[in-house]
Amino acid sequence: MGLAATIVNTTATDKRHLLYSGVEATPGVVHHQFEVCGGPLSAYEAGDSSKPTVVMLHGAMYDEARFTWDQMFPHLAQDYHVYAVDTPRHGKSRPWSGHLGNDRLREILHAGIKHLEIKRFSFVGLSMGGALSIDYASRYPEDVTSMALFEPGGIGDKVDNQLLVWSYIKTPGLLRLLSRQYSKKDHEGMLKLLNSLYVGGSKPTDSDRLAKILQDEARGKHEYGEKDMDDWQIDTIGPFKLKWNLLDRIPLIQCPTLWLRGVESTLVKQHEMERAVQLAKQGNTDASLKLIQNAGHMLPLEQPTQANAAVKDFLERTTS
Repeated sequence: MGLAATIVNTTATDKRHLLYSGVEATPGVVHHQFEVCGGPLSAYEAGDSSKPTVVMLHGAMYDEARFTWDQMFPHLAQDYHVYAVDTPRHGKSRPWSGHLGNDRLREILHAGIKHLEIKRFSFVGLSMGGALSIDYASRYPEDVTSMALFEPGGIGDKVDNQLLVWSYIKTPGLLRLLSRQYSKKDHEGMLKLLNSLYVGGSKPTDSDRLAKILQDEARGKHEYGEKDMDDWQIDTIGPFKLKWNLLDRIPLIQCPTLWLRGVESTLVKQHEMERAVQLAKQGNTDASLKLIQNAGHMLPLEQPTQANAAVKDFLERTTS
């Protein structure tokens, strides 16, 4: 037993790998909480400050830094100086007032990075966090060394059941319905919700810990009267297609990018990822697509060994 990891024997054809005890148990982790742009921002920091810096951004709705990066944060902290940020209205970055659309989130993220005195860094982002990474890197290219993007948002033209989703967000009261329901679930109920996220056949590395984080997030949304969906998401949804996307920003990226997709995912399509990679290559930068088997949208949690290895290999090639 190590400080934050347990050695697990796998099959004879597998190498030994580590299952970590989460973000908060990472050796030397520091939790930052500070005020920027009129609200609180939370970030977890670990690793040697003399090593290349990585900033990790999670997804929307019931996600937070401790959840998505449960296994990747401690893994990368062994070799990198890592920050995992709670986006406003997630984790411990609450409460926030006002509308938090894309431009506002970018402003807050930029201020947070400056507050933490982060200079050149790599992004690792999932879903909404991947989209924020793309937008940020296209506007501050001198700051970003490379990006590993897990099924980023903002790269499609529409979503499945577009009209139904649009009707849902336009119906008064529905955008707080899930948080009311989830906040009342007991531990067993949250375990069932957690397991429903694993679509590729894998199981959570620590069901109790991850279910507790989900429960914290649901209760936080309910307590502060937040909507189930982020303003960033709501702003994109029109009745028949997305109101905007980041396709025009992708060719402006000036750093190497790794695009990662879970083969079982239904949220971000294969053709959308392939198009994004081609757009990234228009900027004359290295861009590649990595497919991870037996995983869906939450692939850093569903297949942590493969996801960790892919990101670490990419960072070794693109950071100094």
